[in-house]
Amino acid sequence: MGQAAGVDIFTTRIPLDMPLTPANLARLADGIAGAMERLLPEEALDAVVFGCTSGSAVIGADNVASRIHSVRPGVAVTNPATAAVAALAHLKAERLAFVAPYTADVAEQTADVFRNAGITITDARCLGLLTDAQIAVPGPEHYRDVLADMDITDAQAIFLSCTTSRALDSIEDLEQVTGLPVVTSNQASFWHALQLLGLTYAVPGFGRLMA
Repeated sequence: MGQAAGVDIFTTRIPLDMPLTPANLARLADGIAGAMERLLPEEALDAVVFGCTSGSAVIGADNVASRIHSVRPGVAVTNPATAAVAALAHLKAERLAFVAPYTADVAEQTADVFRNAGITITDARCLGLLTDAQIAVPGPEHYRDVLADMDITDAQAIFLSCTTSRALDSIEDLEQVTGLPVVTSNQASFWHALQLLGLTYAVPGFGRLMA
């Protein structure tokens, strides 16, 4: 996706203990500054994405940005939850069908980001998965089955949470099946980073948001 939009993407990692609980996700905050110190220390960065949706919800967007700015002052910052809210505003979607792979407590904290932004969640499902390894398993057919069991009648868009999930592979199929725009954590993060840089690119295969 980065190559298609003419940008370079560099990554680093922060250790995350399993299972995915609010307490373990909160501890990601302690690793943000160190991760930023390791990420191309001799080069300028145009934007930084903290790539954990539920972690962003638990830690808080302002706290995430503050820790990034402690090492990279002034750099544009986003995260998947903030990016998804911005994407839904761009799509003019105020009513949302919400799907999260996490357990109920983590899913609720993530959903609260959208509620606090004034978005109505018309129906929600959490898959109850406890680890990144489990979250990486379900593919497009699974998400299609989940949505078939939901009431999306009043929704204006669908959000599939988590950067570890394979939701990115499901976007076009689900948009065709449901007739609704589908936003995912990875897709929204990339889109919002481009927006922060003042760049607009159509990337085929990644839904209406990037059409």
